[in-house]
Amino acid sequence: MENELKLEFEADYFESHKIGSLLILELKVDGFQTLIDVQANMELLSWLDFIADEKSVKGLLIIGNEKIFGDEAYARHLSTIAGEIIKPDEPRLIDKFVDHRLRSIQVNMLSTFIKRFISFPKLVLSALTDRVVSPFWGLSLSMDYRIASPNFSVHLNSKEFGLHPSGGVPFFLLKSLGWARTQGLLYGEKYLDAETLLKFGLLNRITSPGNYRSDSIKIASQLLDSTSYEYYLYTKQLVNYNLVKEYDAYSNIDYRMEQH
Repeated sequence: MENELKLEFEADYFESHKIGSLLILELKVDGFQTLIDVQANMELLSWLDFIADEKSVKGLLIIGNEKIFGDEAYARHLSTIAGEIIKPDEPRLIDKFVDHRLRSIQVNMLSTFIKRFISFPKLVLSALTDRVVSPFWGLSLSMDYRIASPNFSVHLNSKEFGLHPSGGVPFFLLKSLGWARTQGLLYGEKYLDAETLLKFGLLNRITSPGNYRSDSIKIASQLLDSTSYEYYLYTKQLVNYNLVKEYDAYSNIDYRMEQH
């Protein structure tokens, strides 16, 4: 990212474009590689601070592609921190980490972005496609509106590796679904498809087949153009008024588990 902050930019990990009152942020490389680059993320957080005061922007749409949040990206990340080759189609329990620092960065950067999105004074929307692993699904649950392609699915993969579900997944499921259903999903399920997530209210819209990106932008733009800037600003403050405090308490427990 350039030193001079701009609404639209292109950098190694991200690029952004503005369409009307919608700002679109797209990731260019896999999400875990992005997440552990602390300098890149500090620059992104500075950019979020910059656009927070820009009144021409009502909302931020974060678009993922089929490669950046999935099983292969997670397997590469785990291979690095576990010091052994882990194949995405052959999961196994992780006994130890050889690089605790990277695991700590993963957990803490996810938590940092979650708190930023909860308190961000714009609508934050996510658009997801293909299979997404647990940590990044949790990040999307911290956002205000979720769009997905028909082939979208969540892989609750933490269980397969014996790791606690990072990215705030238990926290947001409890908020959305209640205790019993959260238990059932985290203890007993492996995959959740788009239709199931829509039924649970964990997705807001599903795009048409073959038009994931254009439909996502259209849905987000129409939503933002349906009312005033102030409506979203004040309504989000009311809806999320106590959420950061509650997530802080949760993330303290998450932090103590970061090495596991």
